[in-house]
Amino acid sequence: MIVTDAQADLRRAYVGGGPGAVVSGLVWLVAGWATGRHGTGAGFAHLFLGGMLIFPLSKLVCRFGFGRANELPGNPGGTLVLESTAALIGGLIVAWLLLPLRPGLVFPVAALAVGTRYVLFQSAYGDRAYWLLGTLISAVALAGVALPASQGWTVWTVAAIELAAGTLIILADLRRTPPRAPTLH
Repeated sequence: MIVTDAQADLRRAYVGGGPGAVVSGLVWLVAGWATGRHGTGAGFAHLFLGGMLIFPLSKLVCRFGFGRANELPGNPGGTLVLESTAALIGGLIVAWLLLPLRPGLVFPVAALAVGTRYVLFQSAYGDRAYWLLGTLISAVALAGVALPASQGWTVWTVAAIELAAGTLIILADLRRTPPRAPTLH
């Protein structure tokens, strides 16, 4: 399978990746709510546990909400996205370790892990929108690290960015003519 076919197959199967960004944005909203009600530790727990549900929930949305079949077996783009999860988990562990020491940095560090992972999605989906999405979230994260006054709104800003970007990616995907199933070369 050539790269452009693998990318087209992932865009087809996952509605351009938009549902994943929307589900992730909803998880960040829940984390923000939990933080406001129960503190940073509870908010981070919601973010981490909800984060484990992003892929299965978005896959269900793609399948049942948009009628998309799975990506073709052996599509290397799926492996690329899966492998990038290791770096994301590493960033979340660093955020968790900061919880007792610098709770204000927990969400900015988690956002940096998420933002830098989104940049890689350009290679998986072949959509430069992911460079912009990753850059925006990373900028919010860095602002949260550098400007303590901005730390409280990091979780809400990431949620808003992901919800908006995910919606725009879905709309762009629905406007596109659905790509044919890629061929194996």
